[in-house]
Amino acid sequence: MNDRDLHYLLLLGHQRTNKRISAQTRKEGLMPGQPKILEFLLEHNACNQKEIALGCALDKSTVTSLLSRMAEEGLITRATPSEDRRRALVCLTEKGRRCAVRVRDICAQVDALAWRDIPEQEREVFLQVFRRLLANLEEPSARKESAETQ
Repeated sequence: MNDRDLHYLLLLGHQRTNKRISAQTRKEGLMPGQPKILEFLLEHNACNQKEIALGCALDKSTVTSLLSRMAEEGLITRATPSEDRRRALVCLTEKGRRCAVRVRDICAQVDALAWRDIPEQEREVFLQVFRRLLANLEEPSARKESAETQ
C-alpha cells in the first residue's frame, strides 16, 4: 500500500476525519454512530429507520440499537403510526437538535482543517472527481433502490 492506492488513501481519510470528529463528539457525550444520525436528522427530520440506515450508510440493526439509546437519552422521539416500529417516524427533540447543530459545527471545523491551504477551484475539481468515484463504486442494487424512491 502506498499513497498512490486509492483504497488506502480513502481508508486514511476516513480514519483521520473520524478520529478528529469522534474526539470532539465524545466530549458532547455521544457514542459512535450517534453523531452521523443526528446530522442526518438535522437535514431530514421525521423519517423512518430505513431512510436513516440508507442515508447514514449503517446496518439496519445498528440503527435500531442506536435509536433506542438516543431515545433513552432524550435526543429523538418516535411517532409510531402502527405496531411496526420500522415504520415509526424519527424526530429530533430540542435537545437532539442542539446536539445535531453542535455535531454539524464540529464536522465543519474538521472539514475546514482538511481544506486548509487548498484553493476553492481545486476543492471543486476534487469534489467532482470524488463524486464520480463514489458513483463508480455504488452497488447496482443501491442505485436501483435509490432511483425507485425518488
